[in-house]
This record gives sequence, C-alpha cells and structure tokens, in this order.
Amino acid sequence: MTTKKRTRTTSRTRVATEPIQRLRLEDLLGYNLRRAHVVQRARFASVFGPYRIRPVQLSILGLLHEKPKLKQSELIKALEIKAANIVALLNELEQRNLIVRQRTSADRRSRAVALTPVGRKLTGELLALHASLEESVTEYLSVTERDDLLRLLKKFRRAPTAPDLDYDEP
Repeated sequence: MTTKKRTRTTSRTRVATEPIQRLRLEDLLGYNLRRAHVVQRARFASVFGPYRIRPVQLSILGLLHEKPKLKQSELIKALEIKAANIVALLNELEQRNLIVRQRTSADRRSRAVALTPVGRKLTGELLALHASLEESVTEYLSVTERDDLLRLLKKFRRAPTAPDLDYDEP
C-alpha cells in the first residue's frame, strides 16, 4: 500500500508541477471586445430599460429624427440589417405609436417611415440621454482615448468576417 500511495502522490506532484500553457484572456483582443460590449450593453440597458428601448430601436428613431421620412429600404441599408428583421422592429415601434408607415406615391410597393408626434417627443428625450451616456465614457477614457478607440473600432469594422487563415478545417 505504501508504494501505491507514493505513486499517486508522485503522479499528482508531477501533474501539478508541469507547466500549464494558459490562455491569457486579459491579453486577447476578441475577449476584451466581447467584455467591453457586455459593459456597454449593461450601461445602455440601465439608462434605456425604463423606456423599453433597445439599441437598434434607438438607432431607427435617431435616423428618423435626423431625416423625417425614410423608406424601409433606406433603414435596412443604414442599419445593415435584414429586411425580415426591420419589419418586426417597425411593428413594435408602430404598436407603441412612435412611428407610422405610409405607402409612397412614387412606388406603391415602397413604404416610408416617419415619427409620430409622440415618437418625435420621446426620441428627443432619448437622444439627449444617449448623448449623456456617450459623454460619460470620458469618466474612464480621456477625450483623446475615446476618439482613438472610436477610430480603431471603425477601422476594425472593415475587417473581413471570414478571415483568410492557414488552418486545417475539421
């Protein structure tokens, strides 16, 4: 029995002392992008949750605030989302009386989207809140760091979504 115990102890010791190659998450760009996204989503939810507004909805309302009438196709292009997704989003906003959809006179198949008076008022409030949220980032980053981060994120968004890597596919 003593021999077995020594063997087990020796095995455990050997396993415990072997160097472990660690994945250093804190040094990985993808990991930090994901964690930063989680932080920003939580910050957004804490401010806009009481209004029942999600980021994509605020984007739609903001675009309509800038340009009072947009075609659904223009929203799809600006937001880079699928046509099927825009319909559900617009349905939600329309049910809340924040937007209205109308057929355009030029093309009967096309629909223009506009804010209702209620939507315009709420969007003004939401955009002011969003400006404050954006400005609050400077509590953690200087204005220069914020501008650098924004510039780098915009640059990274141009990266291919399917990188050309040299690896063996499963």
